[in-house]
Amino acid sequence: MLKTVEKLLFSQQIYHFGVVSFQHLNILNVRSKSRIPPDCTAAIAIIFPYYNKNAFMGNISAYCSVPDYHIVVMEQLKSICEKLSEKYPGHSFVPFVDSSPVDEVDMAVKAGLGVKGDNGLLITPTFGSYVFIGEILTTLPLASTCHADRGCLHCGRCATACPGGAIAEGRVNTETCASHISQKKGELTEKETDILSRAHTVFGCDICQTVCPMNRNVKETENLFSQDIISTITTENVESLYKNRPFGWRGLPVLKRNLEIYYNGR
Repeated sequence: MLKTVEKLLFSQQIYHFGVVSFQHLNILNVRSKSRIPPDCTAAIAIIFPYYNKNAFMGNISAYCSVPDYHIVVMEQLKSICEKLSEKYPGHSFVPFVDSSPVDEVDMAVKAGLGVKGDNGLLITPTFGSYVFIGEILTTLPLASTCHADRGCLHCGRCATACPGGAIAEGRVNTETCASHISQKKGELTEKETDILSRAHTVFGCDICQTVCPMNRNVKETENLFSQDIISTITTENVESLYKNRPFGWRGLPVLKRNLEIYYNGR
């Protein structure tokens, strides 16, 4: 049965996936929990790489430089679910990306797709931490590909480089994380403004990823995220760009506030 699923995924040009038994998933107490199919048996964990060297030329995180992954990944997952439903009528296949009822990094690690870094990100052998995670929760009985987390190198480079000192003892303090701060609504505190300014970013932050030795020589993506790269947003182009990019969900006021901090701090 797993071979059949693998063949279907390969036909969709998806080559990096694994399976985790439902009992081994870390279920979160979030709204999307209600979408978990009754009698769920497993999660098909899938990674979608997005690394492109041109994405690091500007002022936004590389994950924000590509078309909105919430839309792109979900469309592909829905297509896969439709094909699986045709192949296995009577079974449920429910797709998730980002707004998930499971701890996605934990799931991907258990599926054997990579290790968890001290910065909280999934680090894969081929694409480093430059991946989006999606999953399909299903009632189809699939053999688990569970692996033990070997952990990252724990070299401390991400902790040293973090402008907010947010990484310590393998944990991330989101309150001083530049990426988290860039997504907050309303007026920022003086400390938050300083951290965002020192990160030299308008949205998101890649510092902990760019210094990570496990991200050296990662493979550039050749999938849906290999084109239409926008690495810089300005006061002139932000309104035309934000609606179809991953940062658009936060709205213009947050982006314009961050742009002002960015230009004032240069």
